Amino acid sequence: MKNIFKHSNRSGVESEADYLRRPVRFSLRYKLAAPVFLLVFLGFAFILYSTFHTVRDMMTSHKEARLRTVAEIFSETLRLPISAKKEKALKACIDLLAEQEDVEAVIVENANGEVIGSSGTASGVTPHFFHKKDFFGVEKVGPDTYAAVSPIIHNDEVLGRLIILFTRIEIEKDLRKVFGERFLMAMVFAMLAILIVSGITWLTIQPLFTLQRTARNILSGDLEARASIRSGDEIQEVGDAFNKVVGRLVQSFEHLRLRTRALEASEEKYRSIVNAVSDIIFSITPEGELMLLNRGFSGYAREEILSEGLQLFLSIHDPEDAQKFREALELIVNTRQPVLHLNTRHVHRVYHTDIYYQTNLTPVIDYEGNLRLIQGVMRDITEIHRVEMMKETLVRDVAHELKTPTAKFIMTTQWLEKQMMKNPEDQKFLPMVKTLSENADRLMRTISSIMDLSKIESGMSDIRKQALNLNDILNLVVNDTRPIAARYHLTIDIELDPALPKMLGDPDMLYRVYSNLVSNSIKYTPDGGKILVSSCRKGQDICADVKDTGIGIEPENLKKMFEAFYQKTPASLGIGVGLKISKEIVMLHDGDIWAESEGLGHGTVVKTIFPSHAGAA
Repeated sequence: MKNIFKHSNRSGVESEADYLRRPVRFSLRYKLAAPVFLLVFLGFAFILYSTFHTVRDMMTSHKEARLRTVAEIFSETLRLPISAKKEKALKACIDLLAEQEDVEAVIVENANGEVIGSSGTASGVTPHFFHKKDFFGVEKVGPDTYAAVSPIIHNDEVLGRLIILFTRIEIEKDLRKVFGERFLMAMVFAMLAILIVSGITWLTIQPLFTLQRTARNILSGDLEARASIRSGDEIQEVGDAFNKVVGRLVQSFEHLRLRTRALEASEEKYRSIVNAVSDIIFSITPEGELMLLNRGFSGYAREEILSEGLQLFLSIHDPEDAQKFREALELIVNTRQPVLHLNTRHVHRVYHTDIYYQTNLTPVIDYEGNLRLIQGVMRDITEIHRVEMMKETLVRDVAHELKTPTAKFIMTTQWLEKQMMKNPEDQKFLPMVKTLSENADRLMRTISSIMDLSKIESGMSDIRKQALNLNDILNLVVNDTRPIAARYHLTIDIELDPALPKMLGDPDMLYRVYSNLVSNSIKYTPDGGKILVSSCRKGQDICADVKDTGIGIEPENLKKMFEAFYQKTPASLGIGVGLKISKEIVMLHDGDIWAESEGLGHGTVVKTIFPSHAGAA
């Protein structure tokens, strides 16, 4: 038999291989600080970026307006040199304009679009809108270059136009410098923020690290480790709850360890008992799998039977008994009720001799009501069977030797009665002859009762259970015994529960039980008395009572009346085995029988109870 507890050889300490297989994990403080850093950084970057472009656009607009105004002013200045065609004055004005901040080039065109003057840096500059003679205003002509075009008008006559190219490179450099410094400050601030958040987070989650270390210590085998947390917040509540859970788990583990030891000791004791017992103990699953067998039998080895399973187990039996064994297993599966005193015969594999076994089959039910196993105990009763057979042979032979002369004696007394009835002088001897006849009948009944009791007590009486209604048995008994009761001026009433459930039983044996009980009531009830046979249901049990208004019985003798050869008085009819036989039959049906009486003169009621079963309904 295998150990039902399998102990692991792992110590609970994490090995190097387990550590390498463990997925990558990041500390909680980094998980909290990294998003803060990212949010702060992105926020500052967005603010700097949007501010940079806003300021640049504002300064560009300001420059454009300023240059437009400058262009308009200088166009007024150029009006006189162009109208007077003074090239030197025009050149001086252009150079003066070119020296202005952010001015890249100055170009002056006449009314025909021809360049009549330009600054030195304007060579090679050909804005794409030069072909648009009517364009005036400001337009972007390069990545960082804008052109401001203003007409030159004199006396409402357009003399040409002034084109000024300016750049904002210096502006963007200043802006980039300023915003670069701000960006560095934002980076420093973000780093400070992440350090502060990390520090605060570390202080906040420090108790969690304590919990982590405690859990690792417990996993390493230190069951006394506890987390000491005094943070005064929810984490402390979690730590206290953790300590309580660990304490209860340790207590449960200790209880489990003690129970395991007790179970192992009990298992070892059970194994020793099972291996030492001479009976054959086996277990069969509801599916028909042979799970346990403590020893071989009938010339077959234990390992061979376990290997072949239930098929070989049944084939060892006599074919008729094997079928009876299968029916018993099916009955347990369907009814969840035990089957007791199942007598079977085997033929020894080697010696080819008959071996007799008596088997008790008991269902093993779990807490949900499911059938887990069928536990069987099979006892070798070959020697008992041999002795019982010898006893039965002896009893049968003795009974035969007694029955033959007794039958002849009865026939003689009957012949004497007939002859005496013919001769009036001999009729005075009739009472003596009747006494002889009655005692002869009593002797025949005694021999039959002793044989029946011997057979039942030896377990050699086969019981064949089937689904039946106990009311049918009671009705039959009452109908058969009413004529006998009428001879003694007794009344038999019957009160049966029509909703009585069915039970499993042998109808012939149950008939004999209640026939004995009613016959006893007739025997001990004075003329004019009453006998009541009733049935009822109590919970899941079936009850049947036989009540009379007879002489009653003392309380101290209520149990003795079911013993063999007990009689109320020595002069009572019979030898006192009827109730003993009835009790044995009731026990074979997993029932109980007892008597109740308030004392002498108050009658007696004999009660029986049997289990019902829904599968028999």
